Amino acid sequence: MKSQYRMLFAFVVFLVAIGCVCSTTGTPTPAPVPTDKPTSIPVPTKESISLPTAAPQPIDTPVPNSGGTSSDILTFTDQNDLLAFDLPGDWTYEHTELGDQVYSDADAYSDLFTSPDGAASIESLVIFAATSLDNSTSAAAALDLLHRFYSTTGKVGDIRISSDQIMQDGSERFEWTSKGGDYSGRTYFELRGNNRKTYLMFTAWWVNDVDQSTLDVIENAINSYYVP
Repeated sequence: MKSQYRMLFAFVVFLVAIGCVCSTTGTPTPAPVPTDKPTSIPVPTKESISLPTAAPQPIDTPVPNSGGTSSDILTFTDQNDLLAFDLPGDWTYEHTELGDQVYSDADAYSDLFTSPDGAASIESLVIFAATSLDNSTSAAAALDLLHRFYSTTGKVGDIRISSDQIMQDGSERFEWTSKGGDYSGRTYFELRGNNRKTYLMFTAWWVNDVDQSTLDVIENAINSYYVP
């Protein structure tokens, strides 16, 4: 999942209104968070988007609740019990409180896990919106975030969505590739709560020549994902 989240959910609603649901791109790691915040809710132009520049260094800390060897499979549990999944204990872990810097009218945090060789990462992004969201806004937010933070360019054109599927649990999945970055990924996103104000985005990405053993770890993490 390393983060420079800054755009507004209002921008996402704007994207939905103009029907801008298309395949895009993003860097495989989030960028530093800007210190300036908008004082109002303007409709940003392409020029107003701050592109990622450099990713923060991961904290060389084992997955929470660890205590075994690197080969042990451990369970990560979200701080608000929104999700849990399994990973080996030797994947590095970084938690970031993002505040309103993903979208200025929302509060967010992320949990980022990176493989020992740096060839793959998994990120859980949780956003608490100020207003209720619908499914169209949810999909547009996922595209917006993929374009800005998981592409090599920080804008539309690099990330290509190859598959869009509604899952049995009601979440939606994008399978995607980076045109210029030689990496691929999967992103799952959903709305939670009766008020539909809690937005979850779970993304795994890997270099295209990654070892099969790492792909197996990612597959197991996805398959073990559950709500505590």
